[in-house]
Amino acid sequence: MDYPTVLASKLSCKEGAVRAVRFNVDGNYCITAGADKSVKLWNPYKSVLLQTYMGHGYEVLDVQASCDSAHIASGGMDKCVFYWDVSTAQILRKFRGHAGCINSVYFNEESTVILSAAGDNTICAWDCRSKSREPIQIMRDAKDAVTSLSVSDHEILAASLDCCIWRYDLRMGQLYQDNLGCSVNCIRFTKDGQCVLASCLDNALRLVDKDSGEILSEYRGHKNENYRIESCLSNTDSLIISGSEEGCVYFWDLIEGTIKTKLE
Repeated sequence: MDYPTVLASKLSCKEGAVRAVRFNVDGNYCITAGADKSVKLWNPYKSVLLQTYMGHGYEVLDVQASCDSAHIASGGMDKCVFYWDVSTAQILRKFRGHAGCINSVYFNEESTVILSAAGDNTICAWDCRSKSREPIQIMRDAKDAVTSLSVSDHEILAASLDCCIWRYDLRMGQLYQDNLGCSVNCIRFTKDGQCVLASCLDNALRLVDKDSGEILSEYRGHKNENYRIESCLSNTDSLIISGSEEGCVYFWDLIEGTIKTKLE
């Protein structure tokens, strides 16, 4: 298998610290969230800035594009969720309800609901189509800050500094909790939906069986003790990919658990 070794493009965002970078659904564009309170839309292949979205009062910590790429959700240290029109750069909705900074935002599969996870230990669900500014649901189960979200067609997955993974099965109306023994700062479903990849603040990534909660594998070699470092799986579920606090990107073989390459 080939791994990326050559830097293909570099964007000068001029946003101060860049808190998040997200591709849209077809991978043609990307969105950045900046410490300068801005959200920016890019063509990363031509290094062209297409649009800037201003309105946040403090740093923007996360951003997501809707399934049709017509809207953007963003959240950050001003404790508000913004719902943007991509083409006009107008704010369509501004949702307030969190008492802490918003660490993660995520659309549901149809992009009709925005989920937000915050430092106030809660997850809020906001109806994009309603004119109501109140959340349609608040999940208060976590005992510490909720750091990361991942969503499937019928499940909401959340990571928390309380050392737990929280999984809400919307079809069955069930809540599942798995304690990993260390604060979790990023969470992702595998592509097949059978497992969960958790980034923990003890320099480890853990692959967890979604149904049993059993830890199937651990991946080490990177550094992650203090900051939110994101991780993911390759499109074939064959590689584990994670950033590191020393400024590198690591690639592990999912089955063998060995480091395949490191980008510096």
